[in-house]
Amino acid sequence: MATLIFLGTIITLIALVIKAIIQIIQHKSSVPAFGMIGIVILAYSLVWGIFYLKNNMEIVPFGTNIRFDDWAATITQFDEPKTLGDERQPTYPAGQFIVLHIKMSNFARGIAQKPSEPRVHIIDGDGHSWAYSVEGQLALEELTGKQIPVDQKLELHQSLETQLVFDVPKDAKDLKAIIEEGPFITKLLINEHKEVFLLQ
Repeated sequence: MATLIFLGTIITLIALVIKAIIQIIQHKSSVPAFGMIGIVILAYSLVWGIFYLKNNMEIVPFGTNIRFDDWAATITQFDEPKTLGDERQPTYPAGQFIVLHIKMSNFARGIAQKPSEPRVHIIDGDGHSWAYSVEGQLALEELTGKQIPVDQKLELHQSLETQLVFDVPKDAKDLKAIIEEGPFITKLLINEHKEVFLLQ
């Protein structure tokens, strides 16, 4: 539904812009068309803001597949190591390390699947968000070897597991892991509902 509302808004804006351009070419007043463009943008922004503030999140158990069509991913568990890497020269976190164990699966019936810009973040109760730590990831891979990227292409019915390292502040509270997929423009979609994994 959120995608349909977004596409409907974009189509409406395109139609209004075309109408305004035609009116300008015909030397007619384009003020009403531009006024409608402003109203449509304002209305969508208000709805987007309301759903964003509602923060409609559902906590799901570890192992619950978050599906994006035929590609899915889940958090199976998490660790909180004090250090990572070589014990002789360990890597310390700026705050605290959190290692997420992630499982990606292809549920398609007949083709391989490659997700579109998948993202895994850790968020706190105040809305702060953290992507994975490059330094922490390199330290983990010193011991475990190179981890599979989250956007790895999966063959039919294939499942792969990987680990991502995050470095979040020690005083961060109410931490949750969230899996998303799609290009940046998906941030503009109305936030109807999100499934998250509670890290505690």
